[in-house]
Amino acid sequence: MAGDAESRRQRIIDATLDVIRDHGLAGTRTHEIARRAGVSSGLLLYHFGTLDGVIAAAMEESEDRYYRGLESEEAAGRPAVERLRLLVERSGDASSVISAWTLWMEFWVRALRDPATARLCATLEARWRAVLRDVIEQGVREGAFRAADPAVAVVRLATLLDGLSVAATLGDRDVRVEAVPNLWLGAAALELGCDPGLLGL
Repeated sequence: MAGDAESRRQRIIDATLDVIRDHGLAGTRTHEIARRAGVSSGLLLYHFGTLDGVIAAAMEESEDRYYRGLESEEAAGRPAVERLRLLVERSGDASSVISAWTLWMEFWVRALRDPATARLCATLEARWRAVLRDVIEQGVREGAFRAADPAVAVVRLATLLDGLSVAATLGDRDVRVEAVPNLWLGAAALELGCDPGLLGL
């Protein structure tokens, strides 16, 4: 039945995310995913084709969960200043954030040598930048932000968050994990000509 197949597929994706968090991308193995999902390795490969296939599906699911939360806030009609805060606050607590950032760092390294991973990274990054641009353009319309070139602002702010996440993940004493949201929002306030108080700073 279609429902059973979808349920199995979801169990496999959830198990894949658990294995990646526990063992890292390089340590993720088909048999361990299958064991945790309660399925055979053959059934896993039937649904996803390869280990790379299930890892890609898991990464996309992880990102989808993040965006579903953001979309619910957008549907509630929140102003841009609130949505901007949510972009960093929706990532979760410190422990889950480190896991997510570590996974992204592993994907970036893998993308240097694997074209399929590079394409996936580019797709996911483009999705995040599109959301950020939408928030910035909303803020400009509302009069809360000033951005002569929203596309340039998006690149600066997106790459800044990447850099902060790497520094925090590697244990930089000046970039504590819990400080990253406010560090980024402070820079966003400068970039967008926004009153820091509107961002809760």
